[in-house]
Formats: sequence, structure tokens, C-alpha cells
Amino acid sequence: MVTRGATQQSSAPLNRRVVLDVIRRQGEISRKDIIDRVGLSPQTVANITQDLEAIGLIVSKRLRGEKARGQPPMAFMLNPAGGDSIGISLEPHRAYGALVNLVGDVLLRREIEIDVRDQRRTLAAMVALVRELAERASASERLWGVGVAMPGPFDVPAMSFVGPTAFEGWTDLSIFEDLEAATGLPIYYNIDSVAGAIGESLSGVAQGFESFFYLHLGVGLGGTLMVDKAAYRGARGNATEIGHIPIVPGGKPCYCGARGCLERYVSLHSLSEAITGDPDVELSHPELLALLERGDPRLDAWRAEAAACLRAAVAIIENMLDPETIVIGGSAPRILVEQLVAEALPLAPSVRTDASDTPRIILSEWQEDSSILGAAVLPIHERLSPRLDVLTPVEERAGIEVERLLGRKPRRINRF
Repeated sequence: MVTRGATQQSSAPLNRRVVLDVIRRQGEISRKDIIDRVGLSPQTVANITQDLEAIGLIVSKRLRGEKARGQPPMAFMLNPAGGDSIGISLEPHRAYGALVNLVGDVLLRREIEIDVRDQRRTLAAMVALVRELAERASASERLWGVGVAMPGPFDVPAMSFVGPTAFEGWTDLSIFEDLEAATGLPIYYNIDSVAGAIGESLSGVAQGFESFFYLHLGVGLGGTLMVDKAAYRGARGNATEIGHIPIVPGGKPCYCGARGCLERYVSLHSLSEAITGDPDVELSHPELLALLERGDPRLDAWRAEAAACLRAAVAIIENMLDPETIVIGGSAPRILVEQLVAEALPLAPSVRTDASDTPRIILSEWQEDSSILGAAVLPIHERLSPRLDVLTPVEERAGIEVERLLGRKPRRINRF
């Protein structure tokens, strides 16, 4: 499905977003193919691409060997120097940060130890990360903003504020208002699984799918259903919280108050606890890789139990939601995820058993960095998405910026 442009003059901001989105998804596309996909007139597309190129969001090249009346045959692609974005992924004991350009290349990456129970120090750490990464912003000096990904769910005290996979003591999220005030940059935050799913949809392995389920395997376990390229939120913004589905009757006590939740078996925290016997210890990636290299029997036992739970979870997701595929990303080492998925085979029968040739499970190419890159995508998604649900007054400043860059007087109606 391709988003179609609108013909009304007041829809100019939406049309620009639609054209930019088509260029981004195709990688390189001719003006003629843009016109065919978005349903706008040749002159409108020519004006939009001229504007987008003038402000440095896209670059063009002449197509050789093609002749056409009117506008010369051109192909367009995103400009890597069209602006940068900062992504921060927060976990209970670590913060990861990256500076990412418009096409998803990581320009600089940082990792620091934190204790999220101390919000004051966590804020100071994030401010330091943003300032260091912002110093390396591209020559365009356009920084779209800062995206922050963190474990969910939000505003559910029984699940949000207790246990080693949640941010204990975070009774509100005003820390992000403080981060915006301290850095002077727009801050966008979301649940890590939502950020990862958006990132995979925009720039990752799920670009070709309209609907898919994203499974975020990190310290905890999260999930997000993408429908028509948008994250399904549910009534309170916490839909598809897969980690807290009770999957083992009478199983391990979970920090949410239930027993046998999926996260207690399929997560890096559950692995660390299985290895150390201490629920307060989180193994680092180097420690996990060392265990994998020497074939620790405790890891083998965890993997067998986790694979059985993952096998059941895949069948539940497919039978309930019937996604095109399930994408697994997160901060877990890729080799660990590969082994876990291999051990979960063969998958249990479901409505997908005899479906298309699309694999039932696809691993993120960003494995270990998918949360950071997903976070970095948030500002770009919120400010450049063609979806009408993000054309809100909060984003009006993006339209003003475009008008300024084009040398025009800003119009309040014109949201980019």
C-alpha cells in the first residue's frame, strides 16, 4: 500500500511528507515513478522535489538514455547529510546513545553505566550523551531531535515501577521535559519495542511489510504490532505487552504480580538470573558472549526452556494477530538470538503454517543496536511521517522550519 497525496492546497504539508516517504522507502526512484505512486500531478511532484532538494533533504541525478517532454528525467534519493538524529536507549543499568544520519548510518556510538533509580544522575548522563553526540552533527547543522527508547508499559504501576526489568521509582516521565530544557532540542520518547518496530518499518528488515509483529528481546521482553506502517497503541497506549502474557501455568513469580509470564523465561534478565542465581545481577554482553563461546551448560538449560516458551509465543501471536511476519530485535547478542530461534524450530502449527513464502521469523539486521536506532528514528518519524495522525500542532515548528529554509514567510497552517 502506498500513501496517496491530496489535491487540496491545504494538504501541501501532507503531500511533501508523502513524496519524501516514497523516496526514502524506494532508496532511489524516478520522478515518473513518484507520480505513479502518489497520484499527484507532474507539476506538483516537480515543485515538491524542487523544494525538498532546496532544503537538502534529497539529492537528484539525471537519468541517462531517457527522453521525455517537459521536466527532464530525474531520479531522487535521500541526502545522507540532510540532517542527523540522536537516539538513546535506556535500560535499568545502561544507557546507549548514537548519532544517526537521515539514511540510518551510525556516525557515533556511546555506552555508559547508569542506575535508573537515581533520576537526577540519569538525567545528567543523558544530557552529557546528547551534548557529546550533538557536537558531531553533520555539516548541515540540522539536528532533527532526540529520541529516547525505554522499557514499558507506561503508567501501569503494577508493571511499570517494580522489578529489575522496569524503571523502579519512575512515577512520572517529567525527566524528558527536563532533558528538553537542558539540551534545547525536541525530545521524543516511546516504549523500546515501539521505537524498534518503527525503526524496522522505516529503515530495517520490515520496510516491505504493511503489518508485522516486532518482538523486542532485551533485559525484558516487549512487543509491538505494526498495522499499515503504524504502531497499534490500544486504549491506553500499552497494547501487545507480550512479556506479561502468562505462558507457564503456575510458573515463576513475575514482578507484575502474576506467575509464569513470558518475560520470566525469554529475556536477558531471565538468562542472567539462570546463570548467577541472583535476580539483582545483569550480565554484560562480553560476559554473555564468553558463556556462549565455552558452551556453558547453564546457558544450554536456559535456552531449552526459553525456546519452548518462544515457540508457544509465536503461535499465540500468529493465531491472535495474523501478522505478515514476526521481526525479532532488541539488545540481545545476535548469536544468542540465532541459537534461541534455531532451538525453537520446528515452530508450532498456526494460521501461518501454510501461508506465503515469507519467513515466520525474521531477525533484525540491527540486532544489539535496534533499540538505539529505533530511538533515533523517532524524531524523523514524528516530523517527516506522511501519516495524518502525526500532523499535530506540536509539530508545527517543523513546518515553520521548512518555510524558513525555503526563504518564505512561515505560515501557521503549513506543518511539514
